[in-house]
Amino acid sequence: MARLRAPQIRGTFLSLAAGIAFSVSPILIQVAYSHGAAVSGVLAWRYLAAALLLAGLAGRKMLNVPLRAAAGAFVLGAIVYALDSALFFGALERTSAPLASLVHYAHLVLVVGVAAMIGRERLTRRRLLALAGIFGGVALVGGAAVNPDLLGLGMALGAGAAYAVYILLSDRLLRDTDPLALAAYLTAGAATSFLVVGGALGSLGTVGGSSGLICLAAAALVGSVFAVTSFLEGVRLVGPSTASLLVTVEVPVTIALAAIVLKQHLTPTQFAGAGLVVAAIVAMQLRSRPKLRLVPAPAPRPAAPALPKPPAVPAEPLAA
Repeated sequence: MARLRAPQIRGTFLSLAAGIAFSVSPILIQVAYSHGAAVSGVLAWRYLAAALLLAGLAGRKMLNVPLRAAAGAFVLGAIVYALDSALFFGALERTSAPLASLVHYAHLVLVVGVAAMIGRERLTRRRLLALAGIFGGVALVGGAAVNPDLLGLGMALGAGAAYAVYILLSDRLLRDTDPLALAAYLTAGAATSFLVVGGALGSLGTVGGSSGLICLAAAALVGSVFAVTSFLEGVRLVGPSTASLLVTVEVPVTIALAAIVLKQHLTPTQFAGAGLVVAAIVAMQLRSRPKLRLVPAPAPRPAAPALPKPPAVPAEPLAA
């Protein structure tokens, strides 16, 4: 029994660790901002470091990726994933980490809605209720913000839309490609975009000094490499639905880290919205058990008529 449970236990811990690692990135980047870092400079070096580390982990698997898939992943990273990152981490310059992260979860509404429209997933009643819960929770979090920065909220929403496109497109690439190698190509594309933009703006050296460099390196190692590899291994061990459910630990961890490190606190209404978002995600990921139907017992079959006993054979007389 222990052998059967070990992979599930390991996959659970890895998925939870991935969610915690994902929550670290916005906190670290905001610390770098507080030391004078620029968005393009921080993201350029972060994604370059992450791409090199992921390529080292993927090794020869990168050579086995078809050219078309590799080019598609690179372009997807250079355009869509880079846009998501630019908008999300740009929003962190104008609003708090918990607020930006929760608003970013609006991408689930778009992903599930589009998947249902193109016939890839069924839009059940439970999923509709979960999507309404996510939308309502995001609205509570954003609407209850004190002196909200509308541009920052808009950037976080835009990042969620870009992330939804990224999920829907990367799903096609993942069907016949090693996920770790694909992540290396995708991250390399994002790094290229930010290196070009940072070079044009002259912000590649604006990383917030030594403190910013430490945050940048930690974000690359923990928020990109460790989070991605742990999540992919968790998906392999416990399945995508369970892994995605466990990763939602990112929300409460982000809220806790922001309160401890950055002194950013949510209002009671925003806490209610955050709880609604998490509950809706859990409801959407849980698999429903098949309903047990009572089947009427079959009517008793009539007993077969008794066969008549054969007539008794008279005993033959004994020979004299």
